[in-house]
Amino acid sequence: MELREVLKARRSIRQYTGEAIPEDTIRDILSYAPWVPNHHVSEPWRFVVAQGPSLEELADLRHQAVLRRRAGEDSAQARADKARQEFLDASAVIAVIQRLDENSSRRQEDYASVAMATYNIILAAWDAGIGAFWNTGPLMQDADVRAWLDLREDEQPAAFLRLGYPKAVPVQRRTPIDERVQWRR
Repeated sequence: MELREVLKARRSIRQYTGEAIPEDTIRDILSYAPWVPNHHVSEPWRFVVAQGPSLEELADLRHQAVLRRRAGEDSAQARADKARQEFLDASAVIAVIQRLDENSSRRQEDYASVAMATYNIILAAWDAGIGAFWNTGPLMQDADVRAWLDLREDEQPAAFLRLGYPKAVPVQRRTPIDERVQWRR
């Protein structure tokens, strides 16, 4: 696929076929992450790939995190079950980890680089026929998840990417760009 086609065709995929993604394919997809702008080529990221039993562990941690966060709510169990199943339905989940610089300006630049690296992974996956869904939220601050990821004090999760071969590709529209651009001449 040509780059411009990939950019317009890519969709967030929530439903997967269940077919396993070979490790070599994931390794190839990850090889595109570093090719983004990053201040002084600091490469402020690392990745944790969960598949098989490790993916089940991470899904269970997500389940427990949702139960803790939603304690007392009528929908807590249903939400926790859904969150667990979303991870289990994926063939792999990639945790994207950002190294935190002491300098707040540099940390912000690094987050932008990590986000671009994450998007490169998503685009490379799409080009390989694999869908992805970018998860963020409270899970990223959960102490048990942080321990499972073996995070250092100077690291934080930036994203959890669910990967799998798409069961269906949603149709989406975008606002015409001219409605979002202001020209000043």
